Amino acid sequence: MKLRRLLALIVLVAFAVVTLQPTPAEAIEPTTMLLLIGGAVIVVALVALLVIANIREHQRGEAEAPSPPRGVFVVQAP
Repeated sequence: MKLRRLLALIVLVAFAVVTLQPTPAEAIEPTTMLLLIGGAVIVVALVALLVIANIREHQRGEAEAPSPPRGVFVVQAP
């Protein structure tokens, strides 16, 4: 093996050992947990609000028949 390949292999193995090594577990503080949960609730509420508003707007749009603009004659084939 050439010196470059051996050095590259050593660096790759060292990087893999450092990256794949498990990290020690840390406890999440209650304040941080409450902030994360609150943020998730706000995001879900906003998405639900947008979905409901979009559905209602779509339903209202189907109920009203669009009228042709003034000055335009619509000719239908018999």
